[in-house]
Amino acid sequence: MKDFEGAVTVVTGGAGGLGLALAKAAQARGSQLVIADLREDALESAEAELSAGGEVLAVRTDVSQAEDVEALAAAAVQRFGKVNLLFNNAGVFASGVSWETSAEEYNWVVGVNQLSVVHGIRSFVPRMIAQGDECHVVTVSSGAGITVNPGFCTYSMTKHAALALTESLWLDLRAQEVPNIGVTVVLPGMSRSGIMTPEKTAPPTLQDDVARRRDNSMLTSLELMMQAGVSAGLPAEELAERVFTAIEEDALYVLPAHDDEGSRAFATAIGTGRANGVNAYPPFVDALLDTLRGVPAND
Repeated sequence: MKDFEGAVTVVTGGAGGLGLALAKAAQARGSQLVIADLREDALESAEAELSAGGEVLAVRTDVSQAEDVEALAAAAVQRFGKVNLLFNNAGVFASGVSWETSAEEYNWVVGVNQLSVVHGIRSFVPRMIAQGDECHVVTVSSGAGITVNPGFCTYSMTKHAALALTESLWLDLRAQEVPNIGVTVVLPGMSRSGIMTPEKTAPPTLQDDVARRRDNSMLTSLELMMQAGVSAGLPAEELAERVFTAIEEDALYVLPAHDDEGSRAFATAIGTGRANGVNAYPPFVDALLDTLRGVPAND
């Protein structure tokens, strides 16, 4: 997909961070916009900001619920007549120890990070196939979708699943000879977003889980490291431009801020280890743990 003039773009998690940057990048290329988010105040603010550049439809959406995403797709088509570009962007992060994380927290993260992609594909792709014009589906996974760190049990699990599902979408479209839909999965490293805002590290119903995380010094250090990394990470606007370049090139993968030498070495070692039945994690995890403990990595 190279021509976005007159296209219709839908962005989940579109009220802030990378989602808002993607919406702005689409609008700058001549696309009409539909933004979806669960946060009403943020959604209203983003709608007001984006409306200065063109027509925008804002739809409050719980992406973990299939009926909400189906309603989003129906609203987009009702307003604009079609959808050409879908960003499955909504996501949350919460650190946790795998055996201590509650079922409720697992379900929350699975719903937002994983099922949202399922719902997006099921609601939008049939409409795109029926349209027959040029379309593209983008899933925002993470560098944590190809590696795992301590404390990432829910996040990495769901981001791996989002990656595999998006690869499956690409494979199924090819096998079913659907020529009009491109697919891209975004695997970013540290980038500026709202992923560490309070409502994205746990909703009010999970505050007991937050309290348990704060009692664990390793998890507290991990979340502080994440907050610092996100604050100093790749600007969302730059990340969005790299994503649009990948769309224009019909690239399946794009790894903004996760393509430095260290990130590539980690991901390559893990992938090679999995393929050969070798545990490549120890040196990388030990270095991370030293960092979290405040110990220089070369000590």
